[in-house]
Amino acid sequence: MQPAHSRGTSSGNCIPLPLYLLATFGGAWLIWLPLLIVEYLRLSLTVPSVVFITLGSFAPSVAALFLTWRYAGGTELRQLLGRALVWCVSPIWYLLAIVGPAMVILLAMGGHIVLGGTVPDYVPFGARWLIVAVNFVLVFLIGGPLGEEFGWRGVVLPALEARFSPPWDSLILGIIWTVWHLPLFFISASAQHSLSFWLFALLTMPLSILITWVYHGSTESLLLVMLFHAAVNTWSGALKISPESAGSTRPLVLVVLLTWVVALLVVGRKRFASKRALP
Repeated sequence: MQPAHSRGTSSGNCIPLPLYLLATFGGAWLIWLPLLIVEYLRLSLTVPSVVFITLGSFAPSVAALFLTWRYAGGTELRQLLGRALVWCVSPIWYLLAIVGPAMVILLAMGGHIVLGGTVPDYVPFGARWLIVAVNFVLVFLIGGPLGEEFGWRGVVLPALEARFSPPWDSLILGIIWTVWHLPLFFISASAQHSLSFWLFALLTMPLSILITWVYHGSTESLLLVMLFHAAVNTWSGALKISPESAGSTRPLVLVVLLTWVVALLVVGRKRFASKRALP
């Protein structure tokens, strides 16, 4: 287990933030550009679109690791990599990271059903749910978390925390995170294509607050952050929360509202605790 870093003192402050964002946005968007061209011209590719999507999704972490090595040196690079190995934390953080997103989605789906929505076909709980476990691992490795979180929480969050107070640091990161995904909304093979950009943005803001909470609560463990990110992506598909799967935007709207409620409760609790700590 690596020692916890104090707020705003990690290698993220050694990297020029504009340079990091230029490398991350430029790298991902250049990789995704052929897919946008193909979509616009109605052409076909010999290489599956998912290959380009996946390669682009690694731009945040690749840029973070390279620029940390370039500007902060090998020691800081090893520390950044080591934060993905911080696993010895309270079990409550594993529950919050892995099960928490599922509870919010199920509660939202329950509200959807109460309001007259169709009951999802979640049964049988046999082989299909074993596939969900396998999918979780795949999502963790190539579905976003591993490819992004060395950058978003490993570099950008500490840099923003050195400049802004919470929750503004997390909200600004949420905006950056949302805009980075923008090209994927125009690529039919992406998970974002069937979603409303504005609903996605409204969900990403509170998720960013909650991920920051998990990050600091777990002694700056990027592993827990990646597990949370993977859980959100995996449960969203398995529990059929997307408008395409649910046949309605209401479940996703309810997820957005509930996620904001949880995020505001976390922010309020932290502020109350800070006031209590004052002499």
